Amino acid sequence: MKNDTFNVLKKVELNTIVKKVWMISFFIVLFFIGILFLPWQQTVKGTGFVTPLDPTERNYMLLATMDGFIEKFHVQENQFVKKGTPLFSMVDLDKTYINRLEEIESSTKEQYENAKEIIKASKGRKEKEQEYLTVGLNVYVQKRAQIKDKIRSLKFQQTSLKKNKETVKLNFRRVEILYMDGIESRQNYEKMQNMTTKATAELEKNYIDIEVEKTNLDILSKEREKFLKENESKIKSLENNILLAKNKLKSLDQNLQRQATNISRYGTSQVVAEKDGYIVRLLNNDKNKFIKKGENIMQFAPKATLKSVLLKVSDFNMPLIKEGLPTRIMFYGWPALQISGWPTIKFGTFGGIIKKVEAISHEQGFYYAYIVEDPNEEPWPNDMLLRMGTQSTVWVRLNTVPIWYQIWRLMNAFPPQMLTPEVKK
Repeated sequence: MKNDTFNVLKKVELNTIVKKVWMISFFIVLFFIGILFLPWQQTVKGTGFVTPLDPTERNYMLLATMDGFIEKFHVQENQFVKKGTPLFSMVDLDKTYINRLEEIESSTKEQYENAKEIIKASKGRKEKEQEYLTVGLNVYVQKRAQIKDKIRSLKFQQTSLKKNKETVKLNFRRVEILYMDGIESRQNYEKMQNMTTKATAELEKNYIDIEVEKTNLDILSKEREKFLKENESKIKSLENNILLAKNKLKSLDQNLQRQATNISRYGTSQVVAEKDGYIVRLLNNDKNKFIKKGENIMQFAPKATLKSVLLKVSDFNMPLIKEGLPTRIMFYGWPALQISGWPTIKFGTFGGIIKKVEAISHEQGFYYAYIVEDPNEEPWPNDMLLRMGTQSTVWVRLNTVPIWYQIWRLMNAFPPQMLTPEVKK
């Protein structure tokens, strides 16, 4: 009976294969549950291409500097040139145009020098006129003082003559009385009469001299005013001449600058390389084709001192893109392996840091950011391998979260967690 019971238990037991399958399934489920708690780094994926970070080092078109024909190309496509290397030369339709410009410039320079000499001579004459005016006014002051002194002296003399006349007149009356009485001789009487006449004449002459000197003083004042007006008029005329000459000088200077600009523009008929770089394309290579000023002649790409990747991301992910965030870059043409959530698993990708983010959108629905090489990561390939314009795929690295959270976020269409890096200033 007991043996039957044990046999039943043996029949109820699971098959060995089933036990193994169950155990394997259990460990698989346990493994996947464990995976759900592994860390996963959130990323934002975008595309981009290699471009110089400095805007002045990006490729641009070299334009025709004048109306005319291509005289000669000094370079070829894909040629590397140094700064200052002649690239192409142009020739104007009118070959005597530069000679006429130089003649006009020479004539203008001569007029400019003449105007300077006129200003210099006028200033010298003005200084002399001012000096002459000062000396002349001083002379008039001295003459006026002399006349006033003479009038003052004549007035003093007039007082003496008046007293002398009164004395002589009194003596004459005395002599006349004595003469009438027969006491005084006729000779003395006539003598005293002459003295009286002389004293009267001297006094009258004194009056006349004083009036003459006063008249001279008035004449001197009028002459001074006339002298002052004439000299001030001359000085004013010279000042006007100087002002006109200065205005002419300014106008001539502007003409000289304009002519220098025209000659300089004509001189730019030979275009040289402003920087080290490469000739990408020759666009107008027909020497018999008339080219207007401003037309494209060739495409030039300066040598980049610092490469960057221009990242293009959608406006949905734009708030997550910030300066200083680390990135992983896969350049087209490089065998690469990159698991976005596990950045340590990498092969053939390169590190980068977001250098700057553009403030506005230049394309509807997309924004751009510049990524530079991460100094703490493997350096980017050299210029011969990684050329300008190489396409790339970029993963911008954000916060690290559990895998279960990442799955839940994707199922609910939630955005990644925003990360604000510390930017060194």
